[in-house]
Amino acid sequence: MRSRLMDLLFPPRCVLCRHGLTGKGPLCPDCAADIRQSYRAQGARPVEGCKDTDAALLYRGKVRRALVACKFQDKPTLGAWGGGMVAACLLRHQPDWKPDLVTFVPTTLGHWWKRGFNLSRLLAREAAKRCGLPCVPTLRRRWFARSQLRMQGEAARWHNAAHTYSPGKHVQIAGKRVVLVDDILTSGATAAACAALLRQMGAAEVYFLCLAKTPSHAKK
Repeated sequence: MRSRLMDLLFPPRCVLCRHGLTGKGPLCPDCAADIRQSYRAQGARPVEGCKDTDAALLYRGKVRRALVACKFQDKPTLGAWGGGMVAACLLRHQPDWKPDLVTFVPTTLGHWWKRGFNLSRLLAREAAKRCGLPCVPTLRRRWFARSQLRMQGEAARWHNAAHTYSPGKHVQIAGKRVVLVDDILTSGATAAACAALLRQMGAAEVYFLCLAKTPSHAKK
């Protein structure tokens, strides 16, 4: 959290255009409006093991720059804004999906150490809060699992994801309808691996939401 003194010495600026900010978000009103209008996704690709999926934005241009700033330049405030975008998707589907809880894809220990936060967790917590649902950590990432970012090619990503996650301890989701949240949908390997585990843990249905998807992965 920024202090008032830090705000006075280094006024907060939009992560995209670098104009000064008057509100608490990471984007100025113009950039936020441009992203909502120009980068809106039209659904997300089907994910194996998930009954339905959706994405808020397309992962390109300004969206990509904003997420990179959030992940690698210590801009966790973007999680609240992004969580609002994910919440808007969830609210649209809530009457049909009837979810019992929201969960998220766990990050690597190295990423947590470098960034100090898990963006997927921030998105899930914000979306759950706005939709009146509990946010429950259900999965763990294996200690020495390799990052998906290091995988070359879709086959390698699927193989790595299948050996990366495990059920959390003392998690009870039998018969529950679960919404799984991640920041970016690329190949779908991570989401599918997590969905498979959630089903093995007894989830009645699994749905998937992400803040952004790569443009080539639109629904047909």
